[in-house]
Amino acid sequence: MKTFRIGGIHPPQNKLTAGMPVTVLDLPRRVQLPLQQHIGRPAVPCVKVGDTVVRGQMVARADGFVSAPVHASISGRVKAIGPIMNAAGYSIPAIEIEADEEAHRADDVMRKAQIEFDTRPTDRTLSERHTPEELRRIIADSGIVGLGGAAFPSTVKLSPKAGHEPELLIINACECEPYLTCDDALIRGYAPRIAEGIELMMSACGARRAVIGIEDNKPEAIAALRRALDPAWPISIAVLKTKYPQGGEKQLVEAVTGRRIPSGGLPSDVGAVVNNVATAFAVYAAVLCGRPLIERVITVTGAAPVRGNFLVAVGTSISDVLGSVPDDVKVVVGGPMMGSSAVNLQAPVTKATSGLLVLAAGETRRLTPDPCIRCARCVEACPMGLEPYLLSTCGRLRMWPEAAEARVLDCIECGSCSYICPSSRPLLDYIRTAKSAVKTLNK
Repeated sequence: MKTFRIGGIHPPQNKLTAGMPVTVLDLPRRVQLPLQQHIGRPAVPCVKVGDTVVRGQMVARADGFVSAPVHASISGRVKAIGPIMNAAGYSIPAIEIEADEEAHRADDVMRKAQIEFDTRPTDRTLSERHTPEELRRIIADSGIVGLGGAAFPSTVKLSPKAGHEPELLIINACECEPYLTCDDALIRGYAPRIAEGIELMMSACGARRAVIGIEDNKPEAIAALRRALDPAWPISIAVLKTKYPQGGEKQLVEAVTGRRIPSGGLPSDVGAVVNNVATAFAVYAAVLCGRPLIERVITVTGAAPVRGNFLVAVGTSISDVLGSVPDDVKVVVGGPMMGSSAVNLQAPVTKATSGLLVLAAGETRRLTPDPCIRCARCVEACPMGLEPYLLSTCGRLRMWPEAAEARVLDCIECGSCSYICPSSRPLLDYIRTAKSAVKTLNK
């Protein structure tokens, strides 16, 4: 079974919502749309307070190449443009929209029709109707970003320099993060549409073939993909060993191709471009349906009152998604390995939100760290071949040049080191501090 060669761990999978189909969550009456839901420059508002907007309308334009526009996920009036508090408790600029009753009913009718269309037979001539330039423009104008967590504007990855087109498009369907099953559910329900999206992405970036990397703990999703793919198509499936972080970009490229991306390098350095499977579905929706990225599938799991995989409008508050939860629970945005704690449940779901994990009071106790026992388990677990104990010490003691020399910028922040440490040391916390400082020094 293929996998990456260095490091990795095997935390409990806890895929509590595996097998649960995608359920459509009702549209909210109010949304807050952050202007920066992606890596790069924040979007710039192109509406003003009091304007009437319709679902799918662009309300903030991209500010440069590495940026992405924002679209209204409900129809209504722009109530405010200004700072809100995000899930982490930081102030960020956003556009707030409130729906009126008539617009809300019309949105619901249209949305149900769109979802029904997504289950109809596929149309494989889409990539032949548009030039690569046209496809990239549609993807950019639709505000599509990577939906695996990093939220990098997709049009950037799909715009290679002339003469440097990738030979391979790798679709990340690993979903190695414990608890999360949103990609699994999307594949099971919409594999033919995902196949269409992959073909469109291949045409956009010039890749001659594509490989879908998926862990072997998703047999139903693998079967759905095999049914959706014609053996004659230049799209194949690579079933990979279940190991965390198999879905890391560099680890996935190595597992699929056998090529290791050099330090500081990108997948393009070894002839590949990587995109998430949910991004492929979003590309299909944008090109065939004219539907910008205004909703996504997320997993709600753990001690949540209702668990499942839900299609949620971007801008919906976390509290609206979860419903009533006790005050003593902890909510993690994302998965337990790379997610972050939510201190504000009124904050909105964004394009980058893959899941909401609710941890009961007894599951959130933080252990008191003990001294390092020099066991080197963090070194063995690191998928980047780094020395986490050393990088952590550099971060704790503010030794920025030493951190840079020890390749702190190569850390993918997967959390394997902190997870495996028998002394419960917060290794990744200090490593993140060091990374941030080194990046600042390099500017």
